Amino acid sequence: MGGKPIGSCEIASYARSRGAYVIVADYLPEEASPAKALADEAWDVSTADLETLEALCREIGVTAVMAGVHEFNIAKAIELCERLGIKFYCSGAQWALCNDKGAFKSLCLSHGIDVARRYDEADLEAIPFDAYPVVVKPLDGSGSRGFAKCGSPEEARAALRTARENSLSGNVLIEEFVDADAVIVHYTAHNGKVVYSGMADKLSRKMGEDGAPVMAFQTAPSIHEAEYLAEVDSKAVGMFESLGIEEGPLWVEAFYKSGRFVFNEMGYRFGGSMTNHMVKELCDIDQMKLLYEASIGMSSADSVARPSDGKLYAIWPTHLKPGVVASIEGLEAVKSDPCFVACAIVHEAGDEISQWGSAQQVFAYFHFAADNVDGLLGAMRRAADRLSVRDESGREMLFSLFDPTRIEAFPSFLAAHPSNEERGSDDGN
Repeated sequence: MGGKPIGSCEIASYARSRGAYVIVADYLPEEASPAKALADEAWDVSTADLETLEALCREIGVTAVMAGVHEFNIAKAIELCERLGIKFYCSGAQWALCNDKGAFKSLCLSHGIDVARRYDEADLEAIPFDAYPVVVKPLDGSGSRGFAKCGSPEEARAALRTARENSLSGNVLIEEFVDADAVIVHYTAHNGKVVYSGMADKLSRKMGEDGAPVMAFQTAPSIHEAEYLAEVDSKAVGMFESLGIEEGPLWVEAFYKSGRFVFNEMGYRFGGSMTNHMVKELCDIDQMKLLYEASIGMSSADSVARPSDGKLYAIWPTHLKPGVVASIEGLEAVKSDPCFVACAIVHEAGDEISQWGSAQQVFAYFHFAADNVDGLLGAMRRAADRLSVRDESGREMLFSLFDPTRIEAFPSFLAAHPSNEERGSDDGN
């Protein structure tokens, strides 16, 4: 369901490689829906039109439904499967809880997991001044849309409207701002067992002066991994298993500060940068394979994480300035790099980009693996030299919130990983 969002092309390609007859449905024409071009059949039907989709699925005999990372399409896929009486990897109740930030944080507290202090919108005036800054954001939003860091009650009141506009339910969350490094922790559910599947350090930066903080760079494994596994992992596994989660990829964003892991939000889906590639590369768990087989009702052995020895991994988003994408050059050269693992393309030629100030401006997420930090940085520098995205006037649209050539702007967690001097040079040349 959905041929344009992240994950759709990857699912369609994988399903066809397994011998499935693949149908992609959405309201977009084929030229604007990349996964349709990869499918055996395309339906020009909105993913919101469940009555028409149900009738067509029954007519042709559809036996499995999948969706990428888009929350709306996943929610509709759950409903469609309920109508058809076929299995989907998560239930409506599980999906609703995982996407309700307030309910998720209450669940964390019940399992002894730390979360940021929450404030009621009705008590906004009663928040003590020394509690600022606070964060105002949609209760059920994504992609950093509607997020605001507020230093005063006046700023918080002004941010409420934007947060509400970016919430599916119209509800907002006000909470403590945790000024700390972020980590992304991955898990895989299979046969009712939840397995730790890797952890990355995340650098976020604002998308423009008025934009939201978005992911600028990730490296894995996290420098905090050993501490997390010793102190929090068993609690998180117990929490997920308490929900009856049986299958599918899971991830948690948390903040680390002075030995404190503060859970912020979770996803019961692939990460928006297709983090299943990282899980496979570092832990030898193929989340795409497991999710596909769960969708078609195929049983397989329990998942066992087999961490790679010493390999480092990076996810690097590149972004686009406003304009209409006219040409994309150098992508195949980037893919030929010895450190290249995968890329998740977000925008194609013909897409119009606005100054959204959010993750909507990502052009592509590039995944690289190397033996050390210098190898990762070298791969990103080569990619920056080779890649070009231009608008109709020939103007370069591509930029990055993390510049691999600016040493002074590197996040502190990079320094904790081995360098060339410590492990020997391997920059992919």
